[in-house]
Amino acid sequence: MDVEKPKKKYNYTKKTGRPTKYTVELGDEICAAIASSELGLMHLCNANPHWPDRATIFTWRRINEEFRHKYTKAKEEQTEVTVEYMQELMNEAHHYEDKETGKLRVDVAMLRLKVDTLKWQAGKLKPKKFGDVKTDIDTSHAVESQKALEHEKKLEEEYKKDY
Repeated sequence: MDVEKPKKKYNYTKKTGRPTKYTVELGDEICAAIASSELGLMHLCNANPHWPDRATIFTWRRINEEFRHKYTKAKEEQTEVTVEYMQELMNEAHHYEDKETGKLRVDVAMLRLKVDTLKWQAGKLKPKKFGDVKTDIDTSHAVESQKALEHEKKLEEEYKKDY
């Protein structure tokens, strides 16, 4: 009497590849740092050696829906922090003392930069009122494009060659 050996069962649901070092706590730490800083992700990664590199964080964002949501919210909050930081920079003095004459001078380039920054900020925060681009949609080009496509199709049919 032959006894059959049980066949080996494979678990195909087991994930392959390098295990991730992602934890909810680390994801929350990364998102909190992003939300409270005007610095970019590369700088933050360099400042926090226990974090993974930027590419890994982008991978986590792509494959982990919860982390992606938290990261998106953190970037939205970071925008507000960055605007506040720009406002603080704008309030810094734009005068300097001329070393040769000892007179107080106006830094014109810095003043121009501040005004341009304020205009940009106003255009982003209230685009309808202060923005450079009109928000009206011109549909006349779409009609002309459609006519051009129809004409091109007609010409293709007219000059079609049978080989």
